Amino acid sequence: MSHSHLALQHLIRKIESPEYQKSRPAGPTWLADFVDRVAELFEPFVDLGRVGFECRPGVERWEISMYLGQTELVGGREDGQMRAVAFQFDLLALTRLFDRITAMQWNAFPASLPTEGEHQPEWSFVSVVGEYADAGVRLKVFGTPPEEVGPGMRQRSDGSWEPV
Repeated sequence: MSHSHLALQHLIRKIESPEYQKSRPAGPTWLADFVDRVAELFEPFVDLGRVGFECRPGVERWEISMYLGQTELVGGREDGQMRAVAFQFDLLALTRLFDRITAMQWNAFPASLPTEGEHQPEWSFVSVVGEYADAGVRLKVFGTPPEEVGPGMRQRSDGSWEPV
């Protein structure tokens, strides 16, 4: 079983939990299927990864952002450190998920670019605009999670993993 499947199983359990169902607005029936199918395309190189996402309706289309959450190290000398998860993402398989694609871009904003004196993390993403299940969609797949998002997984010093 690949690492992304472990993350997907956790994502599915979370989505199906009564607490999550009550807290989120109801979306179209195709939305959960689309998110699940895109989550399958993340493949961490070494560690486990947990897919994070945000979906919101826009004027012309659904806006969907997806990323792998960071890993928080627990215990030992590196206790409390956050580590980004290196991964690959199957772009060709992504294009096959859409019924139609009208735009596809890679947007690269390296951390080394000066931004008003503040240090910014790398914030590169692939953007795909198209149709899925007769609905307009703009999907953004980010290389790093948003700063305000907590860890997706915790790795303990004994080597065990825990979804957050």
